[in-house]
Amino acid sequence: MRSTILLLLIVVAVTAPAHGTEPGEVIENSIGMKLAYIPPGRFTMGSPDTEVGRVSHEVTRDVEFATGFRIGVTEVTQAQWQTVMGTNPSFFKGDDRPVEHISWQDAIKYCQHLSQSENKRYRLPTEAEWEYACRAGTTTAYSAGDSQAALATAGWYRANGKNETHSVALKQPNEWGLYDMHGNVGEWIAERPEERKSDVNSARLDQEEKGLRDWRGGSWGLNANDCRSASRLSINGTFKNFDIGLRVVLELD
Repeated sequence: MRSTILLLLIVVAVTAPAHGTEPGEVIENSIGMKLAYIPPGRFTMGSPDTEVGRVSHEVTRDVEFATGFRIGVTEVTQAQWQTVMGTNPSFFKGDDRPVEHISWQDAIKYCQHLSQSENKRYRLPTEAEWEYACRAGTTTAYSAGDSQAALATAGWYRANGKNETHSVALKQPNEWGLYDMHGNVGEWIAERPEERKSDVNSARLDQEEKGLRDWRGGSWGLNANDCRSASRLSINGTFKNFDIGLRVVLELD
């Protein structure tokens, strides 16, 4: 009987998945960063013609993820940045506030250093990963609904941001447990505008917008329309401002 029990325990240990199967299941890494599991699935990226604030490049298209991934429950905080990089470039200081005043190149370096220290693969989310995680199964303008009142429950933006960043995770999370996907600070993503060949004129971008990088989520200083799930903004990757930070993806083994 005892040998049978031991055999069962071994089988469970070998066959148990390395990550949770429930959307939003959270792990914590060595620097205290929490990362939620985002499941495989399909969603419609972009916004419908009827959405208030929509712009022309938010073309709708179906995107499917065959495998899941993990993403930061919050933006990278100043404490998490300081631990990895040894500096704090932020204008609005506070350990629990999101790091800001970083370029796209700075964000890439952070992911590289974190990957080395954790011996895992951390990176910026792709545009599709970011929007999929932000929506968490919703189709409304914001993960909390379509109105500005709904946005106010989920994020800091121009109407309630008081001209500064705020400590992470003070607002309501989305259905997958992610905080501040709308507002507070914008979040650099991995893709360049040139890589969105299905919905932009890549030849024009090569000539006029070389070096641009996308960021998502809006910020404390922007209007509600800029904080929608589908909204994307672009700026030169060397640009630094006190309303742009980052959120990281952890690739699954």
